[in-house]
Amino acid sequence: MKAAVVLRACAALCSAVVAVGASAQAASAPAAPASSASAPVAALPLAHPQTSALVDGLLKAWYAPAARRFGSDGDALVDRTQAWCASSAKNPTPATRDPALDAARQAWVQAMSSWTRLSAVQIGPLLERHSDTRLDFQPMRPAALDKVIANPTAPGEWAMDRVGAQARGLPAMEYLLWKKPAAPRTPTCAYLVVLARDLRDEARELALAYATEAAATRSADEAATWFNTYINQWLAGMGRMRWRDLEMPVRSWGMDLAPRATSGQTALAWRERWQALRQPSAGGAGTPNGVIPLTDYLRSRGLAAAADALARDVGLADSALQGATPATPGPQLLEAAKRVDFVTHAIARDVSAQMQIQLEFSADDGD
Repeated sequence: MKAAVVLRACAALCSAVVAVGASAQAASAPAAPASSASAPVAALPLAHPQTSALVDGLLKAWYAPAARRFGSDGDALVDRTQAWCASSAKNPTPATRDPALDAARQAWVQAMSSWTRLSAVQIGPLLERHSDTRLDFQPMRPAALDKVIANPTAPGEWAMDRVGAQARGLPAMEYLLWKKPAAPRTPTCAYLVVLARDLRDEARELALAYATEAAATRSADEAATWFNTYINQWLAGMGRMRWRDLEMPVRSWGMDLAPRATSGQTALAWRERWQALRQPSAGGAGTPNGVIPLTDYLRSRGLAAAADALARDVGLADSALQGATPATPGPQLLEAAKRVDFVTHAIARDVSAQMQIQLEFSADDGD
């Protein structure tokens, strides 16, 4: 009996020793190489002929022509504001209908539209010159505007390099043409003309700068750097449309502070901005010849799934924004804002991981 117990104990001990030895051998053995199916896929390089083609197309077919149009509209704005301020009209009000005032207002609308198209995705000279701060600081401050008008550097003259962003640019002109129309032959109207000239001068500088950049030769690496910045600014542009243009007026500001509400041009501003974002993204009607949409670019780089997702999300945002006006119910505008945000997902979540794109935080993210 005792012998049997001893034998069973010895057998158990031997089994344990063998098991421990096998485990130690397995632990010390080199790991098997990973299969090729699980190996990480190298990110696609940005420096590529298709990247260079996209950059050239945007500069030559989008930015340079858009800057020329803005310059032309700036010239017209100066002419029309000068004509209004030289007229004999008395005591204008927001309801005043005068041919010269109507012409100045329409010139402002044209300049605003061309500016919106040019600046929807801000890159190159727009960033370098801080043009958005100079021309389109929102919301403008009426008290600051009144203070500037009351303190010229000389009669009828203002040193614009000393004027704050909240009292200049398109929003200040909008205020002086609609909310509190500048009466002809007054210091207020003189300042309106100075604002128009300041916009015209900036527009001319931008047109020259973009023409120069479009004509320049870029290396593949330089084009890759430009494209990386463009993607970040494209994301920022979508964020501004979603947050500043749509969400904030609904959630916080109220529609009376929506972009271009003073002139009654909010719906037009939304349409112009969205078209300036969607055409370089997915093409379609109105896209200039020579512009390579991001969807086409992604397919050329082998990222068909991301291209399809981007095209789908742009289409859904198109539908959500169709006919949007300040009178559109708030929940519907918030849904449109959500759809604009979805447009960024394929680029921010998928493409940035599949390509060598460095994403940066933007103040226009709104988060």
